Amino acid sequence: MERIRSFNQPSSNRSLLFNFHGRLPVNHDYYEKVGVRRALLQFAELPDVSVGGFIEEYFEVMGKSHFCLVPEGTSSWTNHLYESFFAGCIPLILSDRYVLPFQDLIDWPSISIRWPQEAVSLEMYMYIKDLVGKRRPLVEAIKQRVDEHACWFDFYRFDRDCSPYRGVVHDLERRHQNMPKCLDSFDSV
Repeated sequence: MERIRSFNQPSSNRSLLFNFHGRLPVNHDYYEKVGVRRALLQFAELPDVSVGGFIEEYFEVMGKSHFCLVPEGTSSWTNHLYESFFAGCIPLILSDRYVLPFQDLIDWPSISIRWPQEAVSLEMYMYIKDLVGKRRPLVEAIKQRVDEHACWFDFYRFDRDCSPYRGVVHDLERRHQNMPKCLDSFDSV
């Protein structure tokens, strides 16, 4: 985590609109049917983005990007979301089904953008380009909030008000409160 954090640049030093480096249909057969990851390939040759397979300078690229793409994969979560916080990179979530963690503790719309996974196209690229080019103060404010919310995913930090431990305990308490009453009888066993 500290290595990723060392590449977290201020918005004024970020030269890339967005990035994604990881498993794609061209480098991993298991992702052949993951449409959103296939759609990412259209951005590979566009200016001011970095998209492709795994690269050694991945953390550096994240630290130079305003947005980190967080596409649906083959499981119910992705490490790309968590990495984006430590790189200070605004998550651009490209999954309609991904359940975001700690939803009643984190105001996700204030720290990320959720884009419909079936609408990943040049329109998204133009939207982000326009946002970074014409609404820079907004992008800087979102980035600042991303940095402030990284504590929710830092298992090495022990902040009483903002930690993954607090988030997990809160979620478990909420689930316990919502359990069917017939299961409560097992609590005394």
